[in-house]
Order: sequence, then structure tokens, then C-alpha cells
Amino acid sequence: MQIPKKILNRRETAFKPLSSQERGWGEVKSWNTFAFRSLIYCLILSGFTLEFSGIFSPQFAYAQTCDIGSATVHPGNYKLRGSVFLKKESFQEALDCFEIALQDPRGREDPELWNNHGLALAGLKRFEEALASYDQAVRIKPGARFVDRVQPLVQPKDYYLWWFNRATALVDLNRNDEALASLDKSLQIKSDYGFVWFFRGLTLFRLKRYDEARFAYRRSVLLSPNTPYVIKSLHLLNLQDYVVYYGEAEAKSRLGRYKEAIKAFERGKQVRLNNPQIEFFENNVSENLYENYIDGIRSLDRSEYNKALTQFDLVIATKPNYASAWDGKADALMALKRYPEAIAAYDRVTVIEPYDYPAWYKKGNALMKAKRNGEALQAYQKAIDISGGFAEVWHNRGVIFYNQNKNKEAIDAYSRSLKANTLWGGISRADTQYALAATLYRAGRYRESLSAVEQVLKAQPDYKEAVELRKLIKRILG
Repeated sequence: MQIPKKILNRRETAFKPLSSQERGWGEVKSWNTFAFRSLIYCLILSGFTLEFSGIFSPQFAYAQTCDIGSATVHPGNYKLRGSVFLKKESFQEALDCFEIALQDPRGREDPELWNNHGLALAGLKRFEEALASYDQAVRIKPGARFVDRVQPLVQPKDYYLWWFNRATALVDLNRNDEALASLDKSLQIKSDYGFVWFFRGLTLFRLKRYDEARFAYRRSVLLSPNTPYVIKSLHLLNLQDYVVYYGEAEAKSRLGRYKEAIKAFERGKQVRLNNPQIEFFENNVSENLYENYIDGIRSLDRSEYNKALTQFDLVIATKPNYASAWDGKADALMALKRYPEAIAAYDRVTVIEPYDYPAWYKKGNALMKAKRNGEALQAYQKAIDISGGFAEVWHNRGVIFYNQNKNKEAIDAYSRSLKANTLWGGISRADTQYALAATLYRAGRYRESLSAVEQVLKAQPDYKEAVELRKLIKRILG
């Protein structure tokens, strides 16, 4: 039987409570690890920015109270209770709980507790003390125990967040070189955390390294394009908004979101016009080139591809290693269906900026168009390695594997696509779900296929091909 044909056209635009037997200190109240860890991310992404005063001393003089209810007196319970207060931004209450936990030697060996202690101090604007707490966190070696749970032990990967928090403290101290070094430590552990790149941009701006700042802001947006970066302490972002917006404009351009790119540029330009005395680029030539590049993006947005091509070529003639201009040129060539030239242009982007995952993804699309599927799979894998993966790139890998009759690989790719974030658009979840259903059908996994096709029809009852496929499956199953 034939599978209904809508399949798979490629789209370019696209804590466990601890027992007394385990730890010997009684039962922990039931705050779970996932929520606790999410709390830390929430605190950062809600925009805590840090300023400093005073020096923290580990010699505590406690008059604190922390109500842990009927839970056993143990530093783990005080840590957990403090974390609840921290989430509510009740910083003094959080600090009281954390400092009681730190009276216990077991608490003082938990780097996460020191980190949370630092966050509470920062919320109270006791920033030098916060920095000292972060320093305590990063001094503790991997393999240490978290005081509120048995497993896992502290892992090397956990330290990226503590180095990042340390860096934000240094930013607010205007100790920018030290902040940059701390941010780089974080990125060595986890290179795809957008907020670290955002603060890296802010730090580079303060050091008057403007091109690098714009690159860092761009990277932050590329890694989290659907997440706005909001900082509560606006003294950190005043004139810097200009570079933030320009970095956002370049990032959105690379994602093919041209209208969003132009909007970000215009917001940045207004800041620029209101502050003509401030130096923002390395020189006037760089600023003019950037504006010419945006003119090319305007042409792309208007579907004036030949005009855009001319504009990007003029920018490239002046600055041959301007990766964004090469990316814009490649996009224009793709729109003009000049695929070999587009591939060559994307190659220039990846040579200049090897960690630019959109260029690897778009190169993969061009290679698919040129029917060079093996190379396309390699380009898509590079995009996944750099970005962690997104819906469109997994979908397109699924298309190639399907066409190669590699059902197992196609099923894996489509399944991963359904779990990933969508960055480009152009591929509906229903289409990917249908592709999965069709591949499962071809692999003879009929009940799984039926389940997948029912998911399609639940979301989109009039999906014609899914209706036909369901009929075929039911005929086989009886």
C-alpha cells in the first residue's frame, strides 16, 4: 500500500527525599531537585544584576531564625527552605536559612549552598559579600556532596553557573577584565548558555571592544532567540542598549527574521542618534558598513534579492571578512536558487565564524537543494553540535534519512524534532508528526504509527493525508 504523499518535504525556513538511612538526619521536606534547580535559572533570567559593598567573613555571628516546620534540624532542610524564600525574592529570610545551614561543616562543603548564599546577599545589595560566597563555591572541587540530596555528587558541569554568577558580581564592581575571565570560565564548561554571552557583551562594551560586544550579544540571541533578555538594574544597560539592539539585529537576520532584525536596528539607531558624542564602533567606516549591511537586509525583507546581492557585495568588497554580509549574500543566492554559489557563501561564514550554527543549518538546506545529502547531513550535525539542536534541523535530517530508506534514523530524527524548540518556523508540528507516523508505518510499526497519526488529527482534524493513513492502518490492524 502506498503511504499518502504529504511527507516530508524539506523546509528551509525553518530530588528524591532523603531518608534517615541514607544520611542519618531524618526526612527532608518535599521540595524536589528539578524545581530547585529551575529556581536558579529563574533567578538569573529574571535579571539579577549585582552591585557590591563590604567583605564577607565566614565567621558567623548568628541571630537568624528559619522555620523548617517539623523537619529534622539539618543543613539540607535549611538550604531547601532558604531556596523557597529565594524564589520569592525574600532575600533576608533566604539569607537567614542559608547562614544557619552554613554553620554545619556539611553545609560549608556544598558549593551550591554558597552560590545561593551569594544570590541572597546580592538581592540585599551586599555585593562584596556575594562575590566572596561565589568564590567559596568555585573553590570546592567536583565530587563534593550537595547537602540536601545524596546523588548526584557535584559534577564539573555544575560550575558554569557559579562562575557566571561570580562574573555578574565583578561586572557590577566595574572589575571588567576579571569579569570577562570568569565568563570565559563559564563558557569553557557550557558554551551554549545565552545569558553568559549576554553578560560577555556587556563586559566587552565596557572595555570598549565594540565589535566583540556586538558579536557576543548576537550569540546570546542566536542561542535563545525566543527569550527576551530583561535586566532589572537598568544602570547596567543605558547607552549599551545600542549595541544590544544591533547585536539582536544581526542575530535575527541570520535566522531569516528580517522584520524583527530591522525593528531591532531602528531601536538601536534611535539610541545612537540621541547620543552622537559616544563612540560605539571601532571607526566610522565600520558604522557605515553596518548600516549598508542593514540596507541589504531591508532588500531581503522586500524580496528584492538581486538588489540585496549587490548591496552585500559592496560591503564585502570593503570588508571581506564581514561574516554577516556573507550570510546575507548567501540568503539572497538561496532565494535566487543559485545553490552552488549559496553553498560557497555559507562556507565563507563558517570559515570566519565556525560556531555560527545558523550558517551550518542553512548550508545544509542548500546542499539538500543541490542533492548533496551526505554533505547536508554533516552540515546539520555541525549545527546540532553547536546549538544543541532545534526542530527544523532534526526534521530535515529526518527527510534525508527517510529518502535513504533508513527508517530507524528517520524515526529518531523526527522524534527529536518534536521535542525541540522551533527557531525558524516553516515546519509545523503536525507535518513532523505526520512524517513520523508515515515512517513508522513503512517500518511496520503500525500501532505506533496509529498513535502518531492520531496526534496529528487531534491537532489538525482536516489533515487529509493523516486521515488516509489512519484508514490504511486500521485496515491492516483490523
